[in-house]
Amino acid sequence: MIAQVAGNKAGMAQEFRIRTTVYHHQPQVDPTIVSRSVSIFHAEKVYDHVDGLGEVTIFDPVRKRLVILNESRMIKAVINFDEIKNVLNVAHHQTQEYIHDQIKTKGALGETIASQLQFQLDPKFDIQFENSKNQLTLDSQLITYRVQCVPPDQQDAVETYLRFADWMARLNYVLHPYTLHPASRITLNEELRARKLLPIEVELQTRMEDQLHLRAEHKIHWKLDHKDRGLIHHWETLRKNKDVNSITLQEYLRNQFVNLRK
Repeated sequence: MIAQVAGNKAGMAQEFRIRTTVYHHQPQVDPTIVSRSVSIFHAEKVYDHVDGLGEVTIFDPVRKRLVILNESRMIKAVINFDEIKNVLNVAHHQTQEYIHDQIKTKGALGETIASQLQFQLDPKFDIQFENSKNQLTLDSQLITYRVQCVPPDQQDAVETYLRFADWMARLNYVLHPYTLHPASRITLNEELRARKLLPIEVELQTRMEDQLHLRAEHKIHWKLDHKDRGLIHHWETLRKNKDVNSITLQEYLRNQFVNLRK
């Protein structure tokens, strides 16, 4: 509790920006860009905007919530931390039931599927850190992270960033339940916390049924500019706009499903 309160106070003074480019790697072809985004840290909040989506997610740890604003559809979904935890708890319970069912009914194949799912829920890694290079590796048979790290220019930026990264990993799983469970990324974040380091490159490889190789480059800017402050003002004005319709998390998920089918 003390650490959490200290983290909240530390976040008050944090102002920085992280631009992220995510690449998809495949054998014998050049990496392709999956997404570009910017995360602006200001006044205890984080404004996370992915290029091309017309949407911004506002992380608000003081009020223990995330706000998803979609400007093109003029809607917003306010999602409390407890709501995210409840969804994750239900998903965890359902996954455990599915694991038991696979083991019971599908023999060796079921055992393989069950072990992969169990690892996602409770990952165990071989952890190595090369101090001279600031390189962190979390390795396993199913998932590997390789991370290039740097010490922060601002003392409390590590906790400010990693708290945001934890909750965005949870939110991403709630919005996209067929993606990787957040436990692995949260384990990585704990290792970064322990070393007081920030990631500037994160490479993820999975060796499950759907193999995946992604690499995220993070460029950290320790000062906000006029464009950043203009974006914050625009998003806050939009958040308060009475013409923006408030919807529930369930309504937001239904809208997502409908849009995917179009």
